[in-house]
Amino acid sequence: MRLGRVASAIALTSVLLFSSSSARAGDPAAAREQVKLGYQLAQDGKCEEAIPHFVESLRLDAKAITLINLAKCEETTHKLADALGHWVEARSKAQAEGNGPIEEEAEKKTKALESRVPKLTVVVTGAPPDAEVVRDGVALGAASMNVALPVNPGAHTLVVRVKDHEDSTESITIAEGENKRVELHVGGPKKATAPVTGPVAPDTDTGGPSPLVYGGFGLAIVGIGVGTITGILAFGKAGTAKDECPNTNDCTQKGFDAASSGSTLATISTIGFIAGGIGAAIGVYGLVWGKPKSSALMAVSLGPMGGGLRGTF
Repeated sequence: MRLGRVASAIALTSVLLFSSSSARAGDPAAAREQVKLGYQLAQDGKCEEAIPHFVESLRLDAKAITLINLAKCEETTHKLADALGHWVEARSKAQAEGNGPIEEEAEKKTKALESRVPKLTVVVTGAPPDAEVVRDGVALGAASMNVALPVNPGAHTLVVRVKDHEDSTESITIAEGENKRVELHVGGPKKATAPVTGPVAPDTDTGGPSPLVYGGFGLAIVGIGVGTITGILAFGKAGTAKDECPNTNDCTQKGFDAASSGSTLATISTIGFIAGGIGAAIGVYGLVWGKPKSSALMAVSLGPMGGGLRGTF
């Protein structure tokens, strides 16, 4: 009981102990402020929130008093392996500082915790020399394999990484005071990834007749059809005009209309036959010399003054 009261008194007067130390590394003033914040949170039962302040204080100016405050909070939050490490460190630091009460308290706590801290032994079967074993995000060297190492109680994740192999992951849970051995295995070989290729360009050669053949003969059929039909109609109109207009001075309105319509139909007929001839020539050219290309485009145009063919071949 006397030792417990001494430890509590030391924790409460940590600021005075800091000021009497001769070590001035880092930022002692900021370290004192951090340890005060952490101590107040710990007193309020908020050790999870207090731990970061103690850790920061140690970074700024490492002291034995900070270490025992940190270790107590870690023990409260069941981080037993972390607490054991810091009690051991506090014992050495107190000895270096000449602080007997803290050294005595740390020695007592170290012995009490050693039997409570669980230990985990990791073994990897069939692993090559370059295999990497990671426990909770921390890589373990070859010297750590097949060795019982202290860990905190609770859940842990183990990963085996080997080049050209899938990661092998295993999750385990270990209880306070338990000794557990875990055998890990290398993951299977990674599956070969098929090379990514771009879209294959379409073959411009369609293997069939050239579009000139279809377009040309199509134009020929349409042109000749139009020319024939309008030609027949033109002849009919010409007959009507002849009957209604026996001479230039004696002509009815029906005769004039028939003559006008006949002239227009005759022009369209002529254009149709011309277009048909052009189309037939294009079709013959496509059969004899044309090469089929998927990019060939063609457009036919007809008008009262003539016809034409436009396109790319």
